[in-house]
Amino acid sequence: MKVKFWKTIVLLMFFSAFTFAQTTFSSNASDTRNQATFESNAPLEDIVGVSNKLNSNITLNLNDITSSPKGNVKVELGAMKTGIDLRDQHLRSANWLNTEKYPHAEFELTEISDASSKNLSDTKPVKATAKGKLSIHGVTKEISAPVELTYYKETDQTKARVAGNLLKVSAGFTIKLSDYKISIPSMVAGKVDETIKVSVNFIASDSK
Repeated sequence: MKVKFWKTIVLLMFFSAFTFAQTTFSSNASDTRNQATFESNAPLEDIVGVSNKLNSNITLNLNDITSSPKGNVKVELGAMKTGIDLRDQHLRSANWLNTEKYPHAEFELTEISDASSKNLSDTKPVKATAKGKLSIHGVTKEISAPVELTYYKETDQTKARVAGNLLKVSAGFTIKLSDYKISIPSMVAGKVDETIKVSVNFIASDSK
């Protein structure tokens, strides 16, 4: 009985330490400095769309970012701006992105691998591969993307942006519109590429 008791205590201490090591960072759409960029390079036109409506919630073990990470990043597609109002209206329409029915692009983080360093130290960028599920236009696909993570301990300077310790995230990847059942309307043929470059940049805080 005593052996079982001490085993239970050790297990509880282990799981408590693991839980304590996990840190959650979040951001919301009110911070318009965070953004997702969508770039199309077609034969007749280059288009860059930017959405500054981004929510994130990322949980990491700062001592080992590859250990059971989880998170969610959601971008409001209806807020995307390309510099031409009429084009933005077309993008939001039912014939294109249909943002009324599918308002967000959403990434669910399930794994971090190939990290240049497993631990996040103050101000030192770490390069890694983020894997997870990307949902756009009602379709969900497994993807992986190179990502750079930088941790900043709270200082008077960082508090000028937001309270708490910070996590800066930068990621980039490409998607094919057809993979997400998005058709290019004939009216923009040659002006929109099938392959879209996506980049995401945001800063999240562990402040409650």
